[in-house]
Amino acid sequence: MKTASPAFALARRRQVRGRIRILHADDQMLSRMGVAALVATAGDMEIVGQARDGRQAVELADALKPDVVIMDLMMPEMLGSEATRIIHESHPDIKVLILTAYGTSVELAKAVSDGASSVVFKEKADMNLLGTIRDVAAGRKAIPQRLLSQIEEDNALFRLTDRQIGILASVAEGQSNSDIAKQFGLSEITIKKHLSAVFRSLGVANRSEAVALALQKRILGSWRACG
Repeated sequence: MKTASPAFALARRRQVRGRIRILHADDQMLSRMGVAALVATAGDMEIVGQARDGRQAVELADALKPDVVIMDLMMPEMLGSEATRIIHESHPDIKVLILTAYGTSVELAKAVSDGASSVVFKEKADMNLLGTIRDVAAGRKAIPQRLLSQIEEDNALFRLTDRQIGILASVAEGQSNSDIAKQFGLSEITIKKHLSAVFRSLGVANRSEAVALALQKRILGSWRACG
């Protein structure tokens, strides 16, 4: 006998219950109250649990088996992206929607790669949240276009080699091509070639623009921490 898929089983349970069951995780009480009030205006969904941090979100997801988890990104005890990963691995039929006020594209992209089906920014929650909950519960992904564009920029940064990032970090420190060449044991011509390749990859015109973009995306800090 063919076994029903988790997605089909989830949809079937929802048909029987008639409502989308939601667990909301956010360390801010006002945010939890606001989402609860918004969800209460919809007849096809309900809040079945609230968590104050990422660890509690994992515990309640395991106990309550909600259809959708609305997850804040920055929380104590455990980050939302880590809680998302654990929930997705343990219960792949539970959908996770990231609801956050801020977060770098790197952090948001990690949450998506860890299993989140959507990202909603709190500034637009009143307009988008209920519809996105329905989309996510139905198995559809809803990633904002601005985040997709940011992820595309980050992918360009991640394509840089360790040496290119190291050279760019030295540029950020104000070193000349001559100083960088001595640091890496290369010729100035080679350094210029590396920088030209960096500019092409990032779609920038000069050293200042390349450094500004790399600092914005926190790539240079990561290189210094690992280098």
